Amino acid sequence: MAYIPRLRTLLAICWWVACGVGTSVARANEPVADLDLKAAYVFNFIQFIDWPDSDGTPGNEVTVCVSAFSPLKRSLAALDGKQATKDRTVRVRLLDLQAIRGCRVVIVHNAEVEPVLRVLRTLPASHGILTVSDDITFVNPEIVIALAQQEGRVVFGISPDAATKAGLIISSRLLRLAKGGR
Repeated sequence: MAYIPRLRTLLAICWWVACGVGTSVARANEPVADLDLKAAYVFNFIQFIDWPDSDGTPGNEVTVCVSAFSPLKRSLAALDGKQATKDRTVRVRLLDLQAIRGCRVVIVHNAEVEPVLRVLRTLPASHGILTVSDDITFVNPEIVIALAQQEGRVVFGISPDAATKAGLIISSRLLRLAKGGR
């Protein structure tokens, strides 16, 4: 668990740099709002995921789809147009279940879990969509990454089985940082 405080500071610094937050005098020990921190986690997850090449989406863009009702909507919007690794540009748009194939990352909020999973179940195996829960109050084995609050910190768990089913390859470095896996 010694990784979590260092990861939080690293993610905060990455978030500040990526989004231009705190461009005056930013200190690494200043608290970051939890929603901004979760958005930073999502941005960093993108750095450590490989998607299938044949999923029909442009290889140089990572589209993050988020519900209009998600508390992360505003924080994630700040990522739109940011450059990720491997010359990927992050695009953030509102989630439209009928156009879910155009998403590389879907942020799932409590009220939307079942409708989103119902649509994903209709897609072929290895659909290439990373599902990230936004503080879901229960564990669902079909969600690849689950963000949660624990003892005042943001933590995450990864379901390697869900990632494999989606056709995603998650870096072993990210898997090591996850809280105990699921």
